[in-house]
Amino acid sequence: MARQGDQRKFAEWQRRLRRFEKSGLTVARFCARERLSVPTFWYWRRKCAGGDASPLVAPAAFKSVEVVAGRAVTLRFPAGAVLDIPEDRPDLVRVAIEAVAGIAQPC
Repeated sequence: MARQGDQRKFAEWQRRLRRFEKSGLTVARFCARERLSVPTFWYWRRKCAGGDASPLVAPAAFKSVEVVAGRAVTLRFPAGAVLDIPEDRPDLVRVAIEAVAGIAQPC
């Protein structure tokens, strides 16, 4: 059973991560503003997204995406990484999103 202090810490990080999502800042700038280290931010983001299999926090959800055939897709990540998917490979959009979300791929 989780301790009460752990639950408070999870709740605090959930609020912090919501502030980050609304801030429009890069991870580095948000961490500087919040006086956090970037590795600590990523640790808690994974933990709160369910990467730690914690029963206290629901996994993060993606908004629905419509893939239009014949259009290239560019995914921009909060840390600044960019992934360009060619227009002839719309199937890779789902693979990329599932990989980022941590959804297991079948063998």
